[in-house]
Amino acid sequence: MCLQVSAVLPWHDWNWSGDEIIHKPVVPACRPIPRTGKRYPIDIREFLTTANNAVVSNTLGGLVKALPQSEQAMFRSHSRGSFDFRTDRIVQFLGTLRYLKSHNKTRYCPDAWLFPDETLAQKGGDCEDLAFLLAALLMAAGVSNYCIRVALGSLVIHPPFGQTRRQAHCWVMYQNESGVWEILEPTALVQHKAAGSKGRAANAAMYPTEYVPHYVFNSDHLWLIRSAHVDAHKDFDEYCTSRRSFWNEFDPSFAASIHKSIFDAALSGRVSGGAMSAIKRKSLWLDVNIATYDPRDHFDNGYIAAGWDRVTQNLAKFNADNSDWASFGAAGHAIADFYAHSSYLHFARLKNAAGAAGQALPYAPDVALAGTPAYTSSPAAPSLPPFDLTSGKFSTNTKLNPGTGQDAANEWAGQIISGRYAQKYEPKAGFWEGLTSIPYELSSAADFKRRGLLPHHDEIAVDSESPGKAHRLYGSAANPAPDDRSAFTNQFRWRVNTAIAHIRQAFDDNGHG
Repeated sequence: MCLQVSAVLPWHDWNWSGDEIIHKPVVPACRPIPRTGKRYPIDIREFLTTANNAVVSNTLGGLVKALPQSEQAMFRSHSRGSFDFRTDRIVQFLGTLRYLKSHNKTRYCPDAWLFPDETLAQKGGDCEDLAFLLAALLMAAGVSNYCIRVALGSLVIHPPFGQTRRQAHCWVMYQNESGVWEILEPTALVQHKAAGSKGRAANAAMYPTEYVPHYVFNSDHLWLIRSAHVDAHKDFDEYCTSRRSFWNEFDPSFAASIHKSIFDAALSGRVSGGAMSAIKRKSLWLDVNIATYDPRDHFDNGYIAAGWDRVTQNLAKFNADNSDWASFGAAGHAIADFYAHSSYLHFARLKNAAGAAGQALPYAPDVALAGTPAYTSSPAAPSLPPFDLTSGKFSTNTKLNPGTGQDAANEWAGQIISGRYAQKYEPKAGFWEGLTSIPYELSSAADFKRRGLLPHHDEIAVDSESPGKAHRLYGSAANPAPDDRSAFTNQFRWRVNTAIAHIRQAFDDNGHG
């Protein structure tokens, strides 16, 4: 639903708590008994065993000791936000370690899994070693097992022109204090050897990518995640054995690079790691909590003026209290959504359109457009492509408003629009949209019926680098001219760059020490 600059596709459909307990969580040990070639059975949960582990405890003690006094108290407390705070600090600690690809290769196994204290001893490991350590540190710090899962699964990469690729992977899921499951990507957190970087990763990172879990576990249980991606009839030890060869092809720099975000680009060097985490958590919460959905937070359903009122209110809260990162996260999320969801970029003036840094003039009520918004077959200006609501390409919510495409063009002439989403009787609603509802104060208002004439969100939004099947506004031809305003990839580039510039300026204007 919202701008995906990281290329990580939504992961909220998975049941990260687990679907089915596996009662035999046993795998062949990765390393043989010394002086023999014999491998022994081991319970995978042992890799997270931290009870009374002095090495893990000492590591946490050193981490806490290095914090300022006020943060030490926060780390040890049970107050609101303290568990998210502990997670943030442990994630930052992982950044002092290194990714060591195939470092644990043995004669008998290409990838010998390490216990957390072993990973600490060698100051790094591969994605499984680092994921086990991260989960163990979180649990040792008092984060509930209920909120932690180590995921064994794959990254599914969707090139716009080519065959889907799968790479086995391991990562950590953390259920934050808002109840949202977050991806903690080990390879994005640690340092990488320069020799481990491959040119293909930079290109692959631009492709839409899914995190697909097959199994999840903590120190209590191992669960199967039911899907078409894993054979539920295969024993767990067989599954683990089948993963052993993937290290010959796995590129850690790819997994690390797909997690770059608009907030990272806009605020790098301006905010602390903890502040960045708080900002991103608020942004994530706005996306996944359908119970509190409000179109004004996302510039949906044509709520342009009301959306900017929300942004102004949240920035004012942040201006009054620069520790209120949640308010800034809400404002930044909405700003990015404005550029992704609305028709502003269709009519905006551009700077350096053909360049990689090309962008529009950031929105303000008095910023001049390249042409007055028009939604007929005639473009708003000679330099602009048409945005034709009369063409029959776009749907309307006829049960809410039986008007025609021409009625839609007449109703919204001269205005910036956005797509309809979660309306009652919505004919294009997918599963999650169908469960989402609009606040009654909006849906009962006199002006709501006109919003049924808007095209659907998926038909006009530019949320990701390549268009979805429902998109109708911009073209998807390969290698368009870099200043072609009708090309989806160009629209995505301009919208991302404009969102980054606007969020950065909003921070600079409202942050004061």
